[in-house]
Amino acid sequence: MSRVRADPITAALAHPTRRNLYISLSNSPEMSTVQLQNLVEVDRYNLYHHLKKLAALGLVENHRDEGRARWWKVATVVDMPELLTISNRPSIEMTSNHESVEVDGQNTHVISLDGSRDRVGAKLLLEKLAEDLGIELNIPWNFVPEKIALIGEK
Repeated sequence: MSRVRADPITAALAHPTRRNLYISLSNSPEMSTVQLQNLVEVDRYNLYHHLKKLAALGLVENHRDEGRARWWKVATVVDMPELLTISNRPSIEMTSNHESVEVDGQNTHVISLDGSRDRVGAKLLLEKLAEDLGIELNIPWNFVPEKIALIGEK
């Protein structure tokens, strides 16, 4: 099996836990390790593994320690929607997760996200696309897409 090559920042932020950590830190001036651990719901060992990877790339930094608390903040701002569209786009070539049908003279592609580790990334992509197009989506906070339908003219 061959590896997909990408720039290190895109590859690091393609991981759901690291992306969640980075987005959480982007929405706050700083967060403690305990706060981050509660948000991403991973054990402390895995949390530090992901924080070290982000820190090694200069994306986040441990900028102060108070007693036993470590405080983290974003060191480099990255445009996340671009990363979402590049790294998390489902592939149409995945025949087991994709079906094409014609509805009222329009081609419709239905991409199943069943078994995908990145449903949250798909939701964020849809929200960003709607925002860019000026479409108001009222997606509940706990919504997780199972399928995405793409409709185009024949």
